[in-house]
Amino acid sequence: MLTYEKKPDSAIAEIVVDGKISDEEMNAVMTAMKADLDKGGRLKLLEDIRSFEGMEPAAFFKDPRFGISMMKGVSHVALVTDATWLRAVAETFGFVSPVQIKVFERARIGEARTWLETAV
Repeated sequence: MLTYEKKPDSAIAEIVVDGKISDEEMNAVMTAMKADLDKGGRLKLLEDIRSFEGMEPAAFFKDPRFGISMMKGVSHVALVTDATWLRAVAETFGFVSPVQIKVFERARIGEARTWLETAV
């Protein structure tokens, strides 16, 4: 499962991953996020990775240009996960990314939301 939610009056969007990501879910999230990015301004993302069991091949091979354009429109990412390998990937990627990335354990999701709300 993959979902995307953003309140109209907020710069914070939340993405939830719980299980396997389908191509249909990936398309829906990409469409919604692109619509928010097209409105201007910068997004702050909370990525709540509850569990990750892979993705359908079609979802995996989505247009890489979307990822690049998305990163230009995102200022902060709070990655919430207990998966050690995802924490390591995020921390490594944080060294080369223009986006500020901070990793939180799932038990600290409230702190992740507060960090995004106060980040400038």
